[in-house]
Amino acid sequence: MKLRQIAVAASDLAARRSEFMALVGARADFEDPGVGEFGLTNSVIALGNTFFEIVSPVASETAAGRMLTRQGGDCGYMVLFQTDDLAPVSRRMVDLNLRKIWETERTEVSAFHIHPKDIGGAIVSIDVMRPPASWLWGGPNWINQRADWVGDILAATLSVEDPKTMSHHWAKVLDVPCHATTHGFELALQADQRLLFVEADQRPVPGLCGLSLAWIGPREAKPPSTQFCGITLDFR
Repeated sequence: MKLRQIAVAASDLAARRSEFMALVGARADFEDPGVGEFGLTNSVIALGNTFFEIVSPVASETAAGRMLTRQGGDCGYMVLFQTDDLAPVSRRMVDLNLRKIWETERTEVSAFHIHPKDIGGAIVSIDVMRPPASWLWGGPNWINQRADWVGDILAATLSVEDPKTMSHHWAKVLDVPCHATTHGFELALQADQRLLFVEADQRPVPGLCGLSLAWIGPREAKPPSTQFCGITLDFR
């Protein structure tokens, strides 16, 4: 199981898009027309072989719009994982009484979203890509549009009320190891990626609160930890 993409929700897509692209040295992004199904518009920026998505509601009564209201502003929204086979994940969901809120089956991709009330912390997508090295949500030319200064997502952090219970719940769903750390609990993913669960902070609603990103630009240009759309970006 690999963390392939995260999404944040923003009220002003154009402003946040420009800000993030400048921060990571991206010269191009991808607007996925498919998110119109969810009442959204978006920007997807390739970071190495992973992706950072900014979504913004353009219709009333969207999940992203409700999240922005609950959080009182821009915030973490979604975590997308890539696997080789959806069947065992679906079986685990049945065993754990989890619901799917969206599902697609196409030549290029098979994927589903897990109900956020069932898994907690964020909306979660589980995706199979064909071929595995591809990523449909990043657009047809993402491999030539990757950011110049930032590479892969190394880790994501979720702020939750009960890190032990929720981390073990996610570990069962994803079928990955989980262990305690000095700050909370950690799931070990493929490619040495990590998913961290820490004690909830003072935000109105717990959720995605941090990302560690590989810095591949000039050492002297590496920025300090930065707040963006309600999450902390840490460059390693």
